[in-house]
Amino acid sequence: MLTWLSPAGAVAAVLVGAAVSAGAGWRGFVLLVVFLVSSSALTRGGGRRTPVQVFANGGIAALAALLALHDSLWLLAFGGALAAAAADTWSTEIGSRASAAPRLITTGRPVPPGTSGGVTWRGSLGGVAAAALLAAAAVLVGLLTPLAGAWTAAAGVGGGLADSLLGATLQARFRCAACGAMREVRRCDCGGDTILSSGAAWLTNDGVNLACTLAGALFAWAPAALGITSLG
Repeated sequence: MLTWLSPAGAVAAVLVGAAVSAGAGWRGFVLLVVFLVSSSALTRGGGRRTPVQVFANGGIAALAALLALHDSLWLLAFGGALAAAAADTWSTEIGSRASAAPRLITTGRPVPPGTSGGVTWRGSLGGVAAAALLAAAAVLVGLLTPLAGAWTAAAGVGGGLADSLLGATLQARFRCAACGAMREVRRCDCGGDTILSSGAAWLTNDGVNLACTLAGALFAWAPAALGITSLG
């Protein structure tokens, strides 16, 4: 696990884990571990996640867990947030290993591997499997009912879809003036200055990941909270 988190990232993970344990108990903590282990094991090199990355992927889940102290329906949001984070990570990592070139989700045109908003069938199926795994774990430990678990899995897939759509449309892309490389961050590896090529300069990959988990949380929580269906 030492390769999965930077030192500061490990501190952030402890804070997220403490919030989850306080709000969702040991069952919620188990679900968090399932997410961390399964996602990090798929990530090349383990990921070495920074505090920003930890909070972008786990912050919404931690907040939902704490809110569950006052209303258990927030456990749905907790599960949906983690399912979405897992779906996004699995689809990215599995898709990057696919032999076929990814296609931009909004236009269907082929794009280079690693392009935000690029999807493959293999990666998409991986995302569905990840959301299903997190939901199944939530049901097995007794955190959610089977019906709530099924809805949570669907919400996780929805959150992953939202991530791809934001990545293809609003996420910032920068072009290096020195080497011409396209980057998702302002700083190029060659040290050259970058200029905004497309998207919103303030919406980074971490911002998209945060939006992904927020979408998954809301997709899971809103129907029950609004009385559209009973999932508690």
